[in-house]
Amino acid sequence: MLRILFSDIKGATKSPAIFIDRDGVINRRRPGDYVLNWSQFTFMPGIQAALKQLATLGLPIIVISNQAAVGKGLLDRVGLEEITKHLHKALAADGVSLAAAYYCPHRREDNCLCRKPKPALLQSAADDFNIELSRSIFIGDSQTDVQAARAAGCRPVLFGAGLHVCSDSPGWKADLPVALTTQDLLQVTAKCLRGA
Repeated sequence: MLRILFSDIKGATKSPAIFIDRDGVINRRRPGDYVLNWSQFTFMPGIQAALKQLATLGLPIIVISNQAAVGKGLLDRVGLEEITKHLHKALAADGVSLAAAYYCPHRREDNCLCRKPKPALLQSAADDFNIELSRSIFIGDSQTDVQAARAAGCRPVLFGAGLHVCSDSPGWKADLPVALTTQDLLQVTAKCLRGA
């Protein structure tokens, strides 16, 4: 697991957080490829404004992402840290402060403990920031995001019209809150937080 902390604030009492996937939610996926440097990182249209709105909720915003490019030797940990620092700086310029980013650097076949859909990334963040997972949400675009959220005990929110499907069974999306566009994200997230 790779942990990059931008805040050392650990609340005295447990509070909720907003967890968010990176590829496909914050930045565009590169079909058949990975983001290997900052020049390849392209924000999803409208996501910076949406994150600025989410920041008004006053909750920690924490990136949770699988980054198998590291395990495949296409990107080293230092390179991933550099991309993340650029992301943090770009969002900070918009008034959005990321609390941290938690990455699984392993390949699927490594069968590690931290790769989504396993919940270890979320649980580690909860331990570090005193987060109450049952009152938190995880914004993602894939079945593995939903499974990780449920395994950790937090509420999944699906984002985007072109969800990243990892399964042949379409039923996994049933009854889940969905924000189809960045304009919907604040409303859907706030509603889920109220219901958590």
